[in-house]
Amino acid sequence: MSAPPDQACEVKVDGAWRTVSLDEAHLRHRDDLKRCPACHGRVLIMGTYGSLRRLAMAHRRGHDGCPLRPLHYQGVATRHPEAVE
Repeated sequence: MSAPPDQACEVKVDGAWRTVSLDEAHLRHRDDLKRCPACHGRVLIMGTYGSLRRLAMAHRRGHDGCPLRPLHYQGVATRHPEAVE
């Protein structure tokens, strides 16, 4: 698995997965199903909403096979055990 940009996620739109920026996912796809582009685990968009808005993707249930979770990544990219199709 190759690691996609860390400022993007996949959103299910009209039955198909699209890679979008976190900003677009947060603003235009708030209620749509979102998944990690690397491991396909379900994610949510977290953020701070002060003068400088910062968004981040967070796995609903983490695992050690996702390269987009550097603090927990064990060096071998694997599919999430609860991958979203």
